[in-house]
Amino acid sequence: MARKKKYNPMKDSNKTIKKSEGKVHVVNFASYTKPEVTEVYNRDWVEYGEDNNYFQYLIERYNGSPTNNAAINGIADMIYGKGLDAVEGEDSKGYDEMKGLFSKKCLKSVCYDYKMMGNAAFQVIYSKDRKSIARVEHIPVQTLRAEKASKSGQIEAYYYHKDWVNKKTSENPLRIPAFGFSKKDIEIVYIKPYKAGYFYYSPVDYQGGLQYAEMEEEIANYHISNIQNGLAPSMLINFNNGVPTEEERTLLEQKIYDKFSGSSNAGRFILAFNDSKELSASIEPVQLSDAHQQYQFLSDESMKKVMVSHRIVSPMLVGIKDSSGLGNNAEELQTASVLMDNTVIRPLQVTILDEIEEILQFNGIELDIYFKTLQPLEFTDLTNAISDAEIEKETGVKKDVNTEVADSDIEVEEPDNTDTE
Repeated sequence: MARKKKYNPMKDSNKTIKKSEGKVHVVNFASYTKPEVTEVYNRDWVEYGEDNNYFQYLIERYNGSPTNNAAINGIADMIYGKGLDAVEGEDSKGYDEMKGLFSKKCLKSVCYDYKMMGNAAFQVIYSKDRKSIARVEHIPVQTLRAEKASKSGQIEAYYYHKDWVNKKTSENPLRIPAFGFSKKDIEIVYIKPYKAGYFYYSPVDYQGGLQYAEMEEEIANYHISNIQNGLAPSMLINFNNGVPTEEERTLLEQKIYDKFSGSSNAGRFILAFNDSKELSASIEPVQLSDAHQQYQFLSDESMKKVMVSHRIVSPMLVGIKDSSGLGNNAEELQTASVLMDNTVIRPLQVTILDEIEEILQFNGIELDIYFKTLQPLEFTDLTNAISDAEIEKETGVKKDVNTEVADSDIEVEEPDNTDTE
């Protein structure tokens, strides 16, 4: 069976230049198209993207764009923070069981998948008598495809295959029931936020920045090609002793390419031997355009647009140096950190925590859980934190242990009651 082509939603816009005799190739740019969700009549699962390969496309944009990579890593780390905790503390009923069910590796992987893929999944393994959940494990979300909705409009199972891109027709994916829809030993808890117009899969929250992530990747490829083919754009070589055969032209072209292209050949010279001046080869410099300036603009623009799509208030928060100076001083960085924590990180955490609570409730565990923040103590905002539980969720500091620290180290701005006339 022929291997499927690599999925790319930028239809007809891959900028690859092909060799062709005496022809100029025109590169057409097409608009970005959203991923297709397809129900194929003879399959029980629902495909995601052209060639059922959209998750792989997201992985490629993560690997290819340095800005997208840094943003996803930074936000995923912020979602997990310092790990899962509960307001009730270590001595409370069910706390140790919660810690035993959800390992650090499992939770970190789920936070990473959720940010990068827009979806994530837990695999719950029940006890032998099926009266409780014995273990919870992460399952890579790109290995799952949703089953077609039942007559009642619910997704009752997911299909697993380790590599959907290269799945053979003869291979049957494993059907795993969704949480609460079977009496099987293993079920899937699928995590996705509500997005209007989407049912089976949720798009990533940085969907609008994907074309810019791909642009950043293509710009890097352009510069690499310039280095590897350094001779091509800078000079024109004319041979004035007749037109050789096609075989001779190909051989000569390859010899010149091998000797003078690439970064390691910079500074080399050409030594030519000729019968007469009239028959000598001429080398003419080619005037370079301002393409490098255009590419620098596109590179900067791509980085900005990718960060905007991730709603990053200050690049410094995800480890990207910002030359503009915006958000580089301590006060601006603190404001940016609080804003991003409240508007970006917390909503992502809540969706994951809701699913964790459902799993805990099956085991009869009722805890007020949260992810401990990565923010420095002095960056936390206690303006709307009234109870001890709210203060702990904001700071990650338990009152019974660090009351004095919390009271003395966090400055609360007092209202100015001075009368002014």
